Amino acid sequence: MKTIILIGLFFTSVLLGAQNRTIYDIRGNSFLLDANMTLFLGNWRTATVTPIQHGTYKNVIVNGDTDVKSVTLTFDDAPDENNTYKLLDILKEHNVKAAFFMIGGTMKDDNVTVVKLTHDMGHLVLSHSFNHPRMTDLSASDMRLQLTRTAQRIESITGKYPVLFRPPYGSINAEVVDVINEHEMTTVLWSLDSLDWTLKDPEAVIQNVTSNVRNGDIILMHRNAVSVAALPKIIENLKAQGYAFVQLDNMIGIKPYREPSVVSDEWGCCSWLQRLLGM
Repeated sequence: MKTIILIGLFFTSVLLGAQNRTIYDIRGNSFLLDANMTLFLGNWRTATVTPIQHGTYKNVIVNGDTDVKSVTLTFDDAPDENNTYKLLDILKEHNVKAAFFMIGGTMKDDNVTVVKLTHDMGHLVLSHSFNHPRMTDLSASDMRLQLTRTAQRIESITGKYPVLFRPPYGSINAEVVDVINEHEMTTVLWSLDSLDWTLKDPEAVIQNVTSNVRNGDIILMHRNAVSVAALPKIIENLKAQGYAFVQLDNMIGIKPYREPSVVSDEWGCCSWLQRLLGM
């Protein structure tokens, strides 16, 4: 009898684990999208998610735990000197932490301040490449350069070397995924596209997100004026629906940073030497 109970508990845990590992199709739509864009998005989503669901692409995240009523906010294309600050203010007002996938090449001059502020406010500062190319158009060596330069730039500002990477445009194939994995990083996509990058109407973005949301959704937004206008209502609506906002690393159960590397920037300066010299 005891053996039967143990076997039952084992299969129950397996089934529960399988539920938790459900990989969503990517949602996000609006009547404002024309037929060509709708077709394009449908084709891209199917071509991208199907290999992940079938296990062809390893270590690619689309969503979190589908059994828990929580979501996470992610913002692409920061930093800038305007909208990033506004997003940070809104998140602070609503007591929500988010993940910012940032472009390494724009982390300079005055933008360094907002990168550090984002980190110091408790948000994740993660990699979105160095100059926003389609990774599928690059050679393996150029892909590695995009990953390394951006992570080192982030580390030089925040002291943290990110290991979560979002490819620009969500553009991946087997070679891209392999290179990211070889770099000991995890590819993070999304399961709910706010469409703030194509919809110019904040109300349409709000409607899209609040009507398509599911447990464990990773929500894609951007550091643009449409997201700034839509974000407060999105947060309010989802909280009213009973969703908790959790940080991305907690959602997916993966640490966002690794131990500080010997190299802290693309010019090859050693971090310990920089600290010694007060650089």
